[in-house]
Amino acid sequence: MSNHSDNRTVLSVLTYNRPSVLLRMTGLFYRRGYNIETLVVCETDREDLSRFTVTLSGDPDIIEQIRRQLLKLEDIVKVDVLHIDDCAASELLLIKVKAGNNRHDLLILSQAAGCRVVDIGDDSLTFELSGRSADVQAFIQRVRPYGILEMGCTGITALQRGDSTIFDSLI
Repeated sequence: MSNHSDNRTVLSVLTYNRPSVLLRMTGLFYRRGYNIETLVVCETDREDLSRFTVTLSGDPDIIEQIRRQLLKLEDIVKVDVLHIDDCAASELLLIKVKAGNNRHDLLILSQAAGCRVVDIGDDSLTFELSGRSADVQAFIQRVRPYGILEMGCTGITALQRGDSTIFDSLI
């Protein structure tokens, strides 16, 4: 999970829902030496299409080059470039923290951050938090001193703001 949100870009990639699309896309990134910071994949409301949300950093020329190269791949339908600050974006965090004698303090911290408690163990608490990357990172930093036992984060998923959708201008 990256902390340099100032130059992060989100590629919203619409693809045909077929096997090997992920392999082709990641192969392109690998061959060109581009780093994927986060990757989220889901089906869309159309059975034949999937949506990939790829977060990466780079200058606008590099991002445009990646966009063009993705469009050359067989199963890619559309690629929208979204700047991280200009889209509706969210991450999901699951984090298990050592509770010990700090259970009450952790519950107060989690409540203030808008977390949901999803599991209470004998010696741990597991929280769920969804929201902006900065909020997720801030919560991780707040609970780090208590001892993070395990965590998983989805990475960014994002949609264009306003009425526009990735399906606009499709035939």
